[in-house]
Amino acid sequence: MIDTKSPLYEELNKDWKATCRIVLGDEIGELKDFNGWLKDYIPEFGKRKSHVSGKDVVFARKDYCADASFISLDELKERAIEPLTINEIKDIDSLAQAVSEKWEYAGSKEIGNSKFVEESDNIIDSQYVAESANIRKSSHIYSSYFANDGSKYVFGGNWVVNGEFLIKSQGRNVKRTFDNNWSEDCSDAYFSFFNIGCSEIMFCFFQRNRRHAIGNLQLDREKYAGLKRKLLDEVVQELKKSKSFPSIYSMVPNEKPKISIRPMIRDEKGDIEPMRKAFSTTFNVIFKKEPGDMVEYEQWLMRHIMRAPELKSPFGSKVYRSDSIDEFWRFPEKRIISQDESVEMGLADIHMDEPQFGSIESIRKGLWKIGFFVGRLWMQERNCIDCPLAYRGVNMYKVNDTGYSENGGMCGTLLDSKYVFGCNRVVNSQFCIDCYHSFTLNRCFELDACTKCTDSMFSHNCEGLTESMFCFNVKGKRHAIGNYSLPVEQYRKIRDSLVGQMGDEIIKNKTLKWDIYNVGCAK
Repeated sequence: MIDTKSPLYEELNKDWKATCRIVLGDEIGELKDFNGWLKDYIPEFGKRKSHVSGKDVVFARKDYCADASFISLDELKERAIEPLTINEIKDIDSLAQAVSEKWEYAGSKEIGNSKFVEESDNIIDSQYVAESANIRKSSHIYSSYFANDGSKYVFGGNWVVNGEFLIKSQGRNVKRTFDNNWSEDCSDAYFSFFNIGCSEIMFCFFQRNRRHAIGNLQLDREKYAGLKRKLLDEVVQELKKSKSFPSIYSMVPNEKPKISIRPMIRDEKGDIEPMRKAFSTTFNVIFKKEPGDMVEYEQWLMRHIMRAPELKSPFGSKVYRSDSIDEFWRFPEKRIISQDESVEMGLADIHMDEPQFGSIESIRKGLWKIGFFVGRLWMQERNCIDCPLAYRGVNMYKVNDTGYSENGGMCGTLLDSKYVFGCNRVVNSQFCIDCYHSFTLNRCFELDACTKCTDSMFSHNCEGLTESMFCFNVKGKRHAIGNYSLPVEQYRKIRDSLVGQMGDEIIKNKTLKWDIYNVGCAK
């Protein structure tokens, strides 16, 4: 928890109270008292001790090897490793050991035009942020994960794009919501899930362009307004008393549904050949070698990717449940359905009855009828195989969450990317393998927390690298090894030798000893 006497806490506490007034109609108390509750929906961040000061350093991930040196961004001083000897560059093992002597993993990173940030990591062009990670072009964010593109006044959010005045909510283009998740173009929504184009709704599931509804039941405006105020007063009183409130996921009973719908079993065949060709092309671009069958490399590519396990929905379709994607792990297992089944639920006009809306408890008792959660989502996708969330994805294989991306495989989250394999939280990138939490990469391998890098390998917290490898915490380097720039011909001779060795080892063993998360411990 950030220092409650700091100017940043005072600013965020003021924002919190204003957000509560706007969303709930009343203030509910000090921000510090809701710290634990607001973290319910976000993943646990990594924390290590700085080897310089001993203070805590925050990381968006926990994968870094334990014996490395860690440092916060504000303690960094650019460190160029002296030119390496011929023995130190003869192979990747020798190079990794030489470089790791000075290697530092930097956490608590503020990038670009970021200021007023505490206890956070990977904050890009954002202001007034605390206890959050992966925030870009947003402001006034607390205890949130992956907020982007103009989001502001977000408390306890997980995956928010252009959201405003949100409490424990998710979605794209959403405003003034409380425990409203997986929604798009919605406003004034409470305890709801997977709605599009809706406003003034409570306890609604799978609705489209609906206004003034509770429990999926349409009400007239005056009736809705009165019930909303009564229910929110109950929520406010409980929050003031307990400093928390049950989530919509815990309110829905984990029991088999007593209703039935027309089964929606989708053709799962797909065609893996485009992904095999894309992997071969990407591997060849980076290593100048032909790798063989993509599926033989699955264990290596997914060693830092948590795979969502398969389940069957109560209606028979394939779904997923995992803590690797947002709140999947909170979904009641017997209430997970596919997107196709959710559409069928919406079309079936299944709703609660108005006499049940007298209190939160009476609504809770009736949620068995409408409460379901999507464990597999397709929207305008094509040829996505074993992908839990595929939003405008094309030719994807075992990608947990893909949006506007194509030709990829064995990844976590991809946005606006193509020809990417073994990556997670990668945005606007192409021809990459094993890259993480990075933006705008081209032809890169084993990069972490990097932006705008090209033809680079094994680098951490770098910006604007071109033809470089084994760099850390630097900007604008060209033809560099270990942060030390070399004459272009000398660099390329060393690079070609090392890349050839790496390619041969990967093809032979279907893995590589070193990755960006353990190279810092090579010493």
